[in-house]
Amino acid sequence: MSQKQVKKWVLKITLVITLIGISTLAQAASFDQWLEFEQGAAMKGLFNNISPKDGNPGAVVASPSRNNPNYYFHWVRDAALVTHVIVQLYQNTKEHSYYDMILNYISFSRSNQLTPNRSGGLGEPKFNVDGSAFNGDWGRPQNDGPALRAITLIHFAKELLSEGKEEFVRALLYDNGLPAQTVIKTDLEFVSHHWKEASFDLWEEVLGDHFYTRMVQRRALLDGAELARMLGDHGAADWYEKQGLALEESLFSFWDKNRKILVTTLNQSGGLQGKTSDLDVAVILGVLHGYRGDGFLSPTDDRVLATAATLESAFKTLYSINGQSNLGTAIGRYPEDHYDGYTTSSQGNPWVLATAALAEFYYKAGDPKKGDAFLKRLQYHSNPDGSLSEQMNRDSGFMQGAGDLTWSYASFLTALFAKEKTDEMDHTRTPQN
Repeated sequence: MSQKQVKKWVLKITLVITLIGISTLAQAASFDQWLEFEQGAAMKGLFNNISPKDGNPGAVVASPSRNNPNYYFHWVRDAALVTHVIVQLYQNTKEHSYYDMILNYISFSRSNQLTPNRSGGLGEPKFNVDGSAFNGDWGRPQNDGPALRAITLIHFAKELLSEGKEEFVRALLYDNGLPAQTVIKTDLEFVSHHWKEASFDLWEEVLGDHFYTRMVQRRALLDGAELARMLGDHGAADWYEKQGLALEESLFSFWDKNRKILVTTLNQSGGLQGKTSDLDVAVILGVLHGYRGDGFLSPTDDRVLATAATLESAFKTLYSINGQSNLGTAIGRYPEDHYDGYTTSSQGNPWVLATAALAEFYYKAGDPKKGDAFLKRLQYHSNPDGSLSEQMNRDSGFMQGAGDLTWSYASFLTALFAKEKTDEMDHTRTPQN
């Protein structure tokens, strides 16, 4: 065979591999090998999107994609969830590089709080990477962002207090005075006074009252009450706690006793129409991001488990790639979704972060085999280099939408953290007689 013919056959073989699916290469590794490999890839992808060279230190781009789609912005929500991963890494390792990342995030966040914007307050969903306001039309306000930022930085503040750095916490994170001059205090004041107001959901589509938003607002206020008491701000602590308990009452109203699900939105007053199922993975994300270990709507709550089961059932028959019975179900945002990563005139797809969320959820619910199944689904569709996009095509399984989505990496890592914690508990559990 001539050299030209060899090259021709190599090209043919490469094309066949591509057509079969890039994911088959990822399948070649064992599950444990892939988890280790993907952890490194996810951390690299996440770090690459923090403090971009053409932006300010502390900015977190949702994705490096600048067109089709343009996600090259600092979303308050995404950045808080990503930085929470960094806080966990710092807590576990005390590495100075993580500490510096968090300090930059604090500075950038405080700048965001002080930047005039079209929301007229802290409900502004995103900023340019240089810290300036985004002035285009958008779904405003989005009131989950300040709550998530508070949750992340309260976690960090408590860690610093355990290290004896109270002066630093008071100077940059939580001051006792009013008007607030620090990032956590500012966010808690906003959440405590505005949680009853309608806002857009985490998908930036529907105006109303949202389970996800209220779950994270509750956690922010009750976590904040604890921090306030630690710092002697007892009046504020009482106020935050009172509002957090009121949020609990409001969250019970999301339970539909006839359909046996926690609905995603109540009192819709604007935005996208047609979400008739009331099913949304945002409810599971709300439990993951909003549960504070106190038994309120935990991953083992019957209402939450019922909602997760109904969600999985709906998506299992919706996407053709869910035909593989040995893998967990690929999960989308909600059944009526029409955003395919590029346009809203098509059909929606499974999302990486949604599928990883179900893995994390089942680890925390005490069902590690089911959690593994969802991560094996991601293994099947992941790119050979470990990069993760926003979505997986519902028919082919190939990654599509915004590439290197930062939230995709964060969601994989938090699922992995939950798995590792579950594995540790299994190893320390003594056998029953």
